[in-house]
Amino acid sequence: MSQLRMVDGALHFTVQNVDDPKDVDAYVMRLDGARATVMSDGLPAEDIEEPDLFERVGVGATVALDWEPNRLYTARDSDVSNAEMEAISKEDQRVRTVAKVDWEMVNKTDAERREQTRKLLAVGSLHTGKDFEEAAVVFQHGDTPDDYLLAHTLAVAAVSKGETTATWIAAATLDRYLWKVGQKQVFGTQYSGDAKHEWTQEPYDRELVSDALRGQLAVPSQASQLMQLKAYESQK
Repeated sequence: MSQLRMVDGALHFTVQNVDDPKDVDAYVMRLDGARATVMSDGLPAEDIEEPDLFERVGVGATVALDWEPNRLYTARDSDVSNAEMEAISKEDQRVRTVAKVDWEMVNKTDAERREQTRKLLAVGSLHTGKDFEEAAVVFQHGDTPDDYLLAHTLAVAAVSKGETTATWIAAATLDRYLWKVGQKQVFGTQYSGDAKHEWTQEPYDRELVSDALRGQLAVPSQASQLMQLKAYESQK
């Protein structure tokens, strides 16, 4: 059962759980032209809540009937990339492209960049596909299984936001995670070399993923990977 009342041009209403009479939520709706905002009613002044936004649709609009009950739908999100994430990403690349790379320094600052990125993720400051792809690369340069698994998740988020260039990093981070936990990579994106400049892709499950599927994810075919492996070996 709902209770409605108008106060100073705002609609205040309550919604009761049909299965629990004591479970009652109160909301307030305010109109602004063709838009309306809805938020919890009666919150303490120190509590900050971002209101839900509703927009009046045009004539002829229809209601979607294909909602998935187990999926979270976001009403709106920013389409502006995060400037701090962009700066972190640029520094991540800069330290790797200087004439003489100081890997001890790179490893130290990599950890700092991951911490900076974690803070942005914790407060919901990343919004665009570009944001999530940049964050994925930062964590791909990590050193633990969780770093690589988070990097893979971030890459998937980037792809879901329409950043199709993140498909390769999604594959590469999964391969790197599998290697780190002692399993076989499945795409073939990872190569390792020893002090003798002997290179390998092992352990590598070459049967699970087809070349056709690799191509869908911007991953080179196994034949191209073999050529890359020989190129690494020729640098002895």
